[in-house]
Amino acid sequence: MNIATALLMALALPSQNHGTAASAAESKSERLLKQHTEDAASFTFYRDSGRQQKLVLRPEPIYRWTNPTRVGGQVGEVYVWTYRGRPDVVGSIFSHPAENQSRCVCHELHSLSLSVLTVTRDSVNQWTPQAAGVELKVAEGAPEPADSASKRLAQMRTLAREFSGRSRGDSGESWTLRLLPQPLYRFESSDPDVIDGALFALVSDAGTDPEIILDLEARKTGAGIRWVFGAARFSDMSLWLNHKNQEVWTSIRGPLNTFNYDEKHRFRFYQDRFVPESYNEGAR
Repeated sequence: MNIATALLMALALPSQNHGTAASAAESKSERLLKQHTEDAASFTFYRDSGRQQKLVLRPEPIYRWTNPTRVGGQVGEVYVWTYRGRPDVVGSIFSHPAENQSRCVCHELHSLSLSVLTVTRDSVNQWTPQAAGVELKVAEGAPEPADSASKRLAQMRTLAREFSGRSRGDSGESWTLRLLPQPLYRFESSDPDVIDGALFALVSDAGTDPEIILDLEARKTGAGIRWVFGAARFSDMSLWLNHKNQEVWTSIRGPLNTFNYDEKHRFRFYQDRFVPESYNEGAR
């Protein structure tokens, strides 16, 4: 081997190592996506106690996120379950490194339904909502919803920018939340009362995981078609949401609004199980 050949091989080695590391990271990401999606599919939701109005899981996540600052680095996806096109449940399935070369798989769920959901899943971890998921309020000062889908999307983006939020942890630290400019999910519904809608997320600077889900909808009301909004907790912290600098929604941690659920169990979080860090695809 001459000197020139040896030099070329030495220069190529870091590039090859980088490619191998990138390939391994991509493989791990796809493996986690498959596992998280299987977990999402393990839930069945109904809008009625008679189990006639079944929600439909959108099989692809509407959003993928990371938070490198929490428990060794969290990786997760956000999913929606819809009824007649409208998202009635939004959930984040995520995982993070744990002790002894394992991963902790977590489920974070919130009802957006206007009905009390019935939930089934073959697991010791259960979710039993006791009230409708969100209270929809008229967005004061918003224009009348436009007559085309493209114009309404522009209106929703403008309206979403009027909302701001903040969070506070148990030890008193606080964060200003920022709105992601693009909706996580735009939806059309066959419900004649729902004209249009989208889900937006407010996140902290710590990562890209949602802290508040903002639901914006153009709906028929007693006063005509109006823009309405609802908010859903997606955090273990206390939360505040403002519209045009006026407080319109809060979720304050306390004895009835705990780390794992709120008073009416519209929100539910739990650590579902631990799996080996190197578990095979499809392992349960």
